[in-house]
Order: sequence, then C-alpha cells, then structure tokens
Amino acid sequence: MRLNTIQSGLFNLYDNIVFRSLNTLFGHAKKACFKRTIKTHKTLYNSLSHSGLIGVYLFINLKQLIMKGTLRLFLVLCITALSMTLVQAQERTYSGVVKGSDGQPIIGASVEVVGTTVGTSTGLDGDYTIKANQGSKIKYSFLGTKSVTVTAGGSTTINVTLEDDAMGLEEVVVQAFGTAKKKDLTGSVSSIDSKLISSQSNSTLSKALEGSIPGLQVSSVDGQPGTDMGIRIRGIGTASQNNANALIVIDGVPNTNSNVLATLNPKDVESITVLKDAASTALWGSRGANGVIMVTTKRGQQGKAKITFEGKWGINMIADNQPKLVRGVEDNYEMMWESIYNSVRYGSKELYTTNFSNPNMSHEDAALFASQHLFNYTGSTTAFTEKNRLYNWMYYDVPGANYVSTGTGDNRSATMMDAYLIDPATGKINTNARKLWDVDDWRDLAYKRRFRQEYTVTASGATDKTGYFLSAGYMSDPSYIANSHFERYNVRSNINTQVTKWLKAGLNMSYSRRSTQLQNGRYSSRNPGAMPQNVFSWVNRYNPMAPIYQRDEDGNLMYDTNGDKIVVRYLGQQYSPVGVVAPKYTGSSRTVGYDLQYQMDNSKTEYIQNDISTIGYVEAKFLKDFTFNARMSFDQTYGMRYIYLPKKYGESAGSEQGMMGRNYKQNNTINAQQTLTWAHDYGKHHIDVLAGHEFDWMNYQELNYKSSLSLIDGFDTFANFIYLNNGGTFSGIGGGEDQEALEGYFGRANYIYDNKYYLTASLRTDGSSKFKEMDKRWGVFWSVGGAWRISAENWMQSASSWLTDLKIRADYGVIGNQSGIGRYGGYQTWSYGATGYTTPGSYAPKGWKLTQGAAPNTALTWEKRKTVDVGLDFRLWDRFYGTLDWYQTNTTDMLLDAPISYAMSGQTSLLQNVGELRTRGFEFDLGVDIIKTPDILWSFAVNGAHYKVKMMKAPESMINQEDALHAKKWWYATADAWNATGGTGSGSSAAYRRWIGGDYYNLIAAKYMGVDKTTGLPLFGALVTESNQSKFPNAKVGEVVATTDYSEAYMFDQGDATPDLMGGFSTSFRWKDLDFSAQFAFQIGGKFFSQMYGNYLYNSGNLGSNTMSVELLGNTFNAENTNAKFPMMMSYPANGSADYLGGIRVSTGNTYSDLAMYSASYLSVKNITVGYSFPQKWMDKIGIGGIRVYASLDNMWLFCKNGIDPRNSITGGFDIGPMVYPMMRSCSLGVNVTF
Repeated sequence: MRLNTIQSGLFNLYDNIVFRSLNTLFGHAKKACFKRTIKTHKTLYNSLSHSGLIGVYLFINLKQLIMKGTLRLFLVLCITALSMTLVQAQERTYSGVVKGSDGQPIIGASVEVVGTTVGTSTGLDGDYTIKANQGSKIKYSFLGTKSVTVTAGGSTTINVTLEDDAMGLEEVVVQAFGTAKKKDLTGSVSSIDSKLISSQSNSTLSKALEGSIPGLQVSSVDGQPGTDMGIRIRGIGTASQNNANALIVIDGVPNTNSNVLATLNPKDVESITVLKDAASTALWGSRGANGVIMVTTKRGQQGKAKITFEGKWGINMIADNQPKLVRGVEDNYEMMWESIYNSVRYGSKELYTTNFSNPNMSHEDAALFASQHLFNYTGSTTAFTEKNRLYNWMYYDVPGANYVSTGTGDNRSATMMDAYLIDPATGKINTNARKLWDVDDWRDLAYKRRFRQEYTVTASGATDKTGYFLSAGYMSDPSYIANSHFERYNVRSNINTQVTKWLKAGLNMSYSRRSTQLQNGRYSSRNPGAMPQNVFSWVNRYNPMAPIYQRDEDGNLMYDTNGDKIVVRYLGQQYSPVGVVAPKYTGSSRTVGYDLQYQMDNSKTEYIQNDISTIGYVEAKFLKDFTFNARMSFDQTYGMRYIYLPKKYGESAGSEQGMMGRNYKQNNTINAQQTLTWAHDYGKHHIDVLAGHEFDWMNYQELNYKSSLSLIDGFDTFANFIYLNNGGTFSGIGGGEDQEALEGYFGRANYIYDNKYYLTASLRTDGSSKFKEMDKRWGVFWSVGGAWRISAENWMQSASSWLTDLKIRADYGVIGNQSGIGRYGGYQTWSYGATGYTTPGSYAPKGWKLTQGAAPNTALTWEKRKTVDVGLDFRLWDRFYGTLDWYQTNTTDMLLDAPISYAMSGQTSLLQNVGELRTRGFEFDLGVDIIKTPDILWSFAVNGAHYKVKMMKAPESMINQEDALHAKKWWYATADAWNATGGTGSGSSAAYRRWIGGDYYNLIAAKYMGVDKTTGLPLFGALVTESNQSKFPNAKVGEVVATTDYSEAYMFDQGDATPDLMGGFSTSFRWKDLDFSAQFAFQIGGKFFSQMYGNYLYNSGNLGSNTMSVELLGNTFNAENTNAKFPMMMSYPANGSADYLGGIRVSTGNTYSDLAMYSASYLSVKNITVGYSFPQKWMDKIGIGGIRVYASLDNMWLFCKNGIDPRNSITGGFDIGPMVYPMMRSCSLGVNVTF
C-alpha cells in the first residue's frame, strides 16, 4: 500500500514536470497530442515495472524522443524513471506456496534470492516467507524437480509449481565417503522414501525395509518389539548367515551394534540408501562385502526456524495368522477315546504294523474298554496304575457313573463303570452327560490389546552460515503379552556451520535409552522353545484340558479371601471324581506351582541399554578444486541385562527358591576417516578423484553375576539372594574383554564425458587384527564400472517424445570378507583359572593352572567375493520408470569346517578357505504415475528379486555320500541359524543336502506317502539299496517304495528354501488435501518347515499332553474313513513307537516328514495410511504452519499357510523353535503439527 502511494505521487510529479516542459517547448497546440502519448507511456510503465523491463522501455523510446528534439523531455523522463527504480529497489516481504506437479504442497523446498545469502525453506504446507528487493530473482528448487526462477515484482504473493525432473536425474544420493548425482551412478543403488519409513509403526527401522528394496530380505525369529531383524542383501555370499550380515552405516560411520536400527528414531531419518554391488560398496572394503545400508539423519535447512510435533497413539495386538487348534474338551475326549479304541483293538507289539486286518478284540469290546478306561489306559489292558494324558480332567456330570479308583498316590485315576462320558455305541459324548463348565480360553489371559504411544518434537532451521536440527523422541511399544515390551528415549543434535568461506564444520550427537523386556526368564535366546516361561507353550501346546481357574464339584468358580478367582497351580488342587488332576504345566507338583499370569507379571528378562554416538567433522576447500574432509566418531553402547525369577511360582520355585542375574556389556568404537577429493571440469570432460584413510577400533567388555535363594519374594536386589554364583543355566560370575581393529586405505576415480559416458574405478586395501601373519593381514579389493546414457545421444533425439531417459551400466569387482574368522583365530590363546577351592562355597582357590587353547589357525585368509552387475535404468513418457539388474557373485576361498584327521590333529574338523559359492540373480524396480494432475496424483510401484545360491566347490573329504537318486556325490549340512535374529543354534542334525552345483539351502525330509490301508499306519518313501533290498524283494535297487518301516525312510530333497520371487509393491493416492498409501511385501515359492506342526500339532501320539491341529478332526484313518489324510490315532501303542505313528517324524533330530513342510509364499499387508492436511488458509488464521492427521494399520494381515509365518526364517525354518513368538499388528492415530 505504501509503495503504491509513492508511485502515484511520483506520477503526479511526472505529469506536472512533463506538461510544463511541453508548454515551454511546443506551446499549447501540441499539448493534447503529447498528453495522449504520456498517458500511453504511463500505462506501459505500470505494466513493465512489474516485470522488471523498465530499462527496455526507456531504450525503445530514446530514439523517438531525441529525433523530436525533446532532449529536455528525455532527461526529465530519465530522472523520473531513476526515481521510480530506486523506489522499486526497496526490500519487500514475499510469500506464497510451492507445489509439485501433482498439486500437493512441497515440504522443505529451497527458496533463495539469487546472488545473495538470503534463503529459506517451505513449511509443512509448502508455505514460505522471504525478504527480497523488488526486481531481484528468487529461485525455487527441490530434490527431483526442475528449479524455477521468478522476478520479484509488485505483487507480494508468489505461488510456484515445480515440475518433476525426469527420473530425478539431479537427485543426490549418499554413497561411500560422500554423495553423487543419481545420473552419474555406475553401480546398483536403491533408496527408500523417508515418508514411507516414518508412516509405519515400527520400533526398528529394519522392519520398514521388508519389501521396500529389490534384493533385500529381512528375517526375524519372533515378534519381540525393539529388536532388529536380520538383513540379507542379494542372498548369502558365504557359508553361514552369521557371516553375511549387511553393514550398517549411519551418517558416514559404520556401526557394529547388533540392534543399531532399533536405536534410531525414524522421524530423525532423512534417507536410507542401499548399496548392492561392487562398484557401490568397494570403498567400504571387507565390511561392505555383504552389501551396505547407509542411513542419513536430518539436517537443518535454510530458512526460518521450524518446530514440529508428531504424536501417534495406537493399539498393539497379536497377528491374525494363528494356527487353528483343537481347544474344546469334547473333541479331546472323543479323540482320546478313538486313540484308546484303536490301540486295544488294532495294536501290535511288532514294529511297523498293526492288527487292523485281524483285530485283537471285537468292536463292541474295544468301544466299551475305551469308554471305561478313558482316563487310566496307558498301554496295558490289565494294569491301570496311573492316569493318562487327559490328566483326570472331568468337565461333566455323568448320571449313574461309578468311578472305581486305580493307581495310588498322585498317580491315582479311575475306571468308569455303569455309565460313561463317551457313549460306547457312538464314540461321542454321552447325551445324558451334563457339562458343568467350559474350559477357560488361555488366549484371553495371555493376549491383550496394549496401548502404544510415540512422540517426536523437532526444531530445525539455518542461516546463511549455520544449520541445526534438534529432536527429542519417546516411544512405548508394548507387546500383546504382558511380559514383553520396548521403550525408547531419543535425543539428537545435528549442527553444521560454515566457519569461513573455505572451512566447514559439524557435530552430530545422539543418545538413546532402550528398555527391552523379553518374555523368557532365564535364557538369553529370544527363541526359548518349550520352556515353562514361554507364553505360547502355555497357550498353544500344554495340556489343552486344563482351565485357568479352580472350580468346585458343581463347576462353580472358586474365590480366595480377597475375592479373586483361584488359579489352578498345583498338582491335585482341582477336584475331580476321577482322581488326582494335573494343572496346565504338568511339571507341577503339590509344592511347586506354576502360574502363567504371575510369571508374566513378576519374571523379568530386561535389557536396559544406552547408546551414545558423537560424530564430528571439518571440511576445507582449497586451491579451487580440492576438498579435504576429516571425520572422527565415538560410539558407545552400554547396558545391563536384568534377570529375575520369583520363588513363589514358576521354574525357579523349586530348590532354587528364586534367582537373579546381571549381565553388563559395553561396546566402544572409535572411527577416524580422512579423505581428499579433487574435481574439475574441462569443457565436456569431468574428472574427480578421491583418496582416503580409515581406522576403526572396537573394545568389548562383559561382566556376569548370578545368585539364588531369595528371602523375600518379589524383591529383585543383590542383598535378597544369599546363594552366590548359583542360578541354573545363567552365566556364572566372571567376565571378559575383547578388542579388534581394522585399517584401510582407499581411492576412487570418476570420469564423465558430456553426461553420456561414465567410468569409475575404486581400490581399497584393508588390514585386520584378526590375522596374525603380516602376509595375510592385508587384503586388496577393487572395482571398475561404466555407464552409457543412450538417451543423450543425438541419434536418439527422435525418440525424445517418449524416451525420457535410458542408461545401461555394468561393473565388476572383488571384495573381501573376514566375518567368519574369530577375533583371535590366528593367535595362540591361553586361559587360566582356579584348580579348586579350599572349602565348599568358598572362593579362595587351592591353586591355579594355565591352559593352552586350540592351535592357531594361521592359514586363514580373506574370503573373496567376485561380483559382476549389469543394469538398465529407464523412464518412458516421463511417467513410467524402472531399474533392471542382473548380477552374479562368486565367493572364492570360502570358509568351511572341513573334515580332518582326528589322529593327526585331535579334532575332527578345521576352518579352512576351501569352498566356493555362486549367487546369481535378477532384480527389478518399476513405477508408474497413473494419474498426475494438479489435484490428483496416483502412483504405483513394484519391486522384486530372484536369486539362487549354488555350491561350486568343497573339499573331497566333505563330499562323502552317494546314492542312486543323485548323479553326484553329496553331503549333509546342519541348519543355518542366524544369531542376528536370536536363533538358538543350528543343532546337530542334518537339515540340508548339498552337492557341487546344487542349491545351498536344499532342504531334506522324509516323504509322507499317505496311509497304508491295510494297517492304518503312515507310509514313508524308502530308497531301495543293496543293504535293504531283502525288505523289498519286489523292488529293484534305486527304486523308491512306500513302506510303514520308518527306519527305512529316506530323507528326500524338498527343494530350495529360498523363494523363487520376493519383493513388495505400494500405491499412493492424493486428492487435494487427502492422502492414502498402502505398502505390501510378498514371497512366492521357497520352503518352510514348521517345527510347531512337526513336533506337536500333528503329533497325535502325544494327544492330551499337547494341543492338536483341527486338521486332525475327522481326518484320521479308521474303518469308516480309510481315505483320511492322517494315520490312525493310537495312544500308548503296544510297540512303544507313538512318536513315529503320526506320520511326522521317522527318528530323532531333524528327521521329520514333509507333512510339516510348507510353501514359504506369503503376502503381508505392511501398512495402510489415510491422512488429511488442513487447508492452509485455516492454518494462517490461527498462526500455525500446518496440521496433518492420519490413521494407519501396520502388519494387519498376513496371508500364508496354516498359521505359519515364513518371515521368521529364510533358511527353511529348522533354525527356529516350535513355539515361536508371533508378530504384532497395530492400528494407530496420529497428528503432525508444524509451527
């Protein structure tokens, strides 16, 4: 308003001066004519002044004015124009909204006045405010879009739309020791949108990676919140999963914390970049052999200070894909009756057969016997000395029934006479029986909906010199079971400053405090199997007949003096007319009780961990083309594991009388990096060279303490436990300390010609403290790569209307790997300790002794991964875009435990560099913008990967098996457990068959071939050999026959555990201020063995003791159902082979049948989010930058077979326990406010 007034006044002055001049020069005759001319010029001036073209206007009219002899008038006009220009140069405040081509506001777009240090960035709704002189240039830019420059005019409102840049070619991505433009990459690099990360309700970033990046797999043994999933990039490139973990790099610094991604607040993350091939990982040397995940945290962006608050509240619950089990007592009674009936009528003392064709007794006699001895049959038809696996639970009142006591003491049970619970005529519940109560559902006790909450506050901004990003966060992520949760506090400060024109410095500091409560009490493993502390054993395995609460004789609930329901904890506590009743956990006694709720509330396995990270750097630019960067970091993770088991109830309630333990761990890492970069352009030629040095030092310390026999229950402190150094399997008093160091020198050179041809070469040499011998300590690794942008060629311009971009690239490199070598594998180690103690319980040693460790393995050297990658990047019609990659990796000098002579060495195997592995695969990453208008954007993306891992070389001493079904000799291998996911170990039994050229994870299992209709027993596939041909006289050697002789069952190849295709897809939709997104992950093919089904749910021989799958109902062999899927149920068979009659195993160890072998295919609905951003005009009225509200569903549905979760394992399932911890699903509401 003020400027308009000044302009109006100047024009009045202009009119007066001009018309006075006209009078003097020309008189009144020409005055009217010039008045019209002046009016025209005034109108043009108004128009041109807004566009900054006033100088052009004066120049055009100069000649006309001079030719008319109006020099005086021209001077007047010049003076006036100069006055108006000076007024125009005054500083004004401009504001507006920056939007993308989809019409949606762009957050964080850069707004700067060209030629000055003035700048800002857009807020949550794309809004900005900036001061500039009228006529100056204002530049608007954002990653992946084309920048726009506007001249500041008379209007103070400037709204700008930034169009997408084709493929985001100028996008800058993070790489090793720096950044690069996406268009200049020669390697395979993928990135994840930070919006997709922050939208999910995950306690660890690792879960957000599932299905997001082609070629990246994640695996978790269980659903424990706050623990990282194991990460594998492009398959396995070494003998064991534990040596194939991807390197995690945070803000340029490698981090070896086993749960590092759980320490980060997702709201602090700016980007995640995944490096997958030799060209992109070579500079990380041996640590990058298995791929690199680079996490970059946020920095302050230029502009006014911005404060944001995000709150998220939701509910956690158990995942929906749970096994369907026989939980009703009616079905369990009837199944037990049928098992007893089959056992006494058809049972045989001979193995591998029954008397189905020649029954032991009539149907009537067997039916009556089963009804009479429903509770006390244990294998004998004459002696009934104890209760069977129904454990005397009686839920019915049977009119007229007499219970004749059998057995003595706690083994007492009864024979039913005169009337029966199961009608002998039908094999079903007696219609006259009156049910007294229903069994309690243990799921209602164990599984609850828990409230989760998450908060983040950030403050960020930057001046022309200094930028800052500050954040504080809190997350509470409890599981659906009471004794499992995760809680995290985060603080981060990232400050960067331009000290001088040539010197820049920064400091990035973060702290997190994590509290992780595990459901198991004693063991460190997250996979406790069938321990009595395992909630899922209580719910899905133990004694399905047992209720939670005690009833009286009439079935009424019983209450204690406080009015609380009485829990059945002890043997014989519950009344039964049959005899002594065993509670849910049958290991209970009359003095030692178990109470799931009490154990969940009072047992404790809690990790309290503190993570401190400090990264500082200085960067100096000199001699125009040189940049020197020095970076130093210190990372420390320290914490305590607290163990407490109460003495009142649970596994420590016996002789231990409660136990406690402490395990202190501290990990310190120092990393120092120095790099020197030179870059220069020579016309169309660009060259840049980097040289650097890195040193990494790690120190690890551990201290243990344990004690038992507590005086006061529930009092978890040292003074309360008086039996020192006792406490079962928990680590004894003691500790240890380890150190490890790595040093590397590296270099990289890039050459680009005319933005069409690209060459890159990298070289790194690493020295590791793991190798004692200097000739093996240092390894040299390298890569070369090139790319050709075909679409930039002149002869391709005719296709430019549809071919936006097309680039092919290829690289090859050799990267080392030392992960499989122990810290001191090449050194002679010694240990010393006490020879004994002077008195029992005393810690005064009698003496000490020195013990020599294993002989040093000085022959070990680096594994070498030789990788070739060929890729294609394209974009069509500026709408459809994608990346295709084919790769092959050969790992030579692979570490294997090769058999050696025990007589010569005193050991049966030795780790040696004697193997070779080949991984070959294909990846794709595709996207399309389906609708792209100012108001609507709808996009879809899909990625996928296929790879196979083959064994290419192994020592002859290892290849020690052969048979008629295999053309090549082969060998057995045990299950490959992944410590990164808390696996319990590989076990001692074979899980895979391997041969040269065969699949590395080729699973084996006995072949279940249905039910033998002459015996009702399971049939297994047997391979006829010369040694067993006498058993199969009608078959030839090399043939496969079906037999009930499980001892002859052959372990057949089941196929590769690795899926045929894995990946994910997503879609996002925006309409004005409303947004929607959905993310999915999938697997197709592969194999997964379920130990839950193999050990328990299909094992009808343990009926009553364990819960059965509903698949057995009506689907087991009997005289009326000879086409059943499952064999005849037989309880306590006369030949004692109950474990082998269910068709699920043929011996001990991993000798299961393929009944429990499933496809590893699944579809996971990872996240669905719906959001709404309030209109900016509403926000302006209340002085807030923006508000967005949203609702999200996470891991809500998983579609797969039989309630299994193939995400638990990517090596076939043998590495996880039977009673696994199911994943969580969450539903949340959130709000994001910007001030």
